[in-house]
Amino acid sequence: MAFQTWQVGLDIQNGQICALGIQRRRNGWQLRHWWQHALPQDTLTQGRLQRPEPLVALLQRWRKQLPHQISLRVGFPPQLVLQRQINLPHPELREPERSSYITAAARRFFPIELEALAIDYRQQKEQVYVTATQREAMQSWLACLAQADLTPQVLELTPAALYALAETLALDPAAALVHRLSDHWLWYSAALAGQRWGWCSSAQAPDFETLKALHLPEIPSVFYSSAGASAPPENTTPLNPLDATTLKQPPLPVHAGAFTLAAGLALRPEDV
Repeated sequence: MAFQTWQVGLDIQNGQICALGIQRRRNGWQLRHWWQHALPQDTLTQGRLQRPEPLVALLQRWRKQLPHQISLRVGFPPQLVLQRQINLPHPELREPERSSYITAAARRFFPIELEALAIDYRQQKEQVYVTATQREAMQSWLACLAQADLTPQVLELTPAALYALAETLALDPAAALVHRLSDHWLWYSAALAGQRWGWCSSAQAPDFETLKALHLPEIPSVFYSSAGASAPPENTTPLNPLDATTLKQPPLPVHAGAFTLAAGLALRPEDV
């Protein structure tokens, strides 16, 4: 039954919305669906939904194109998120003691009342990466999706979608994957120490050269994609996210790079 379910990535940004549906086959992933539509540039402000009504109307029409049963993965803006790294006193610490320790640490690290935050964490050996966002902001996203009969199995940070794409494409681990959006940049590289992904606004890095000098100075090569149709910068390798699928047939998107995040979200495994 799992092989029959479409995995659908949904990427909502200022300027456009992109969705990609894939289905697992014996010899790889099959591209089953793609969809793209323009959005106003003020749809989001610092990741917060400002004009949900036209977005809901679009999503309601799009939902009718999909099977009833899907595995939906929706990108969540990194602008709304705070992250901290916590060292566990003992790597083998189990529940409920582990959750109690992380909650106590979060009260010290995050400058917001803990009751107003939604908190998630992932453990890697003795280190825990704690992610927090305001409940109100997350609920506004979920409410918008619910009005269109959409329930995400995964709500994932958009730069983390680049990790799933890099893994599927088996990109050089010494390289970085950079994706440009209308108002900010995202990147991922397995070669980065500590946190392997990041983002910054276009105001902080108006061009690729500035971005690389600020955040990826030691990375020798870059795979590049963008939400727009601009040419990739010199000394970068264009990234086609549709290369992650082995089965596809026309018509295909004219500008495949716009689907980088939607593809990464669709490829992202469900939590177990």
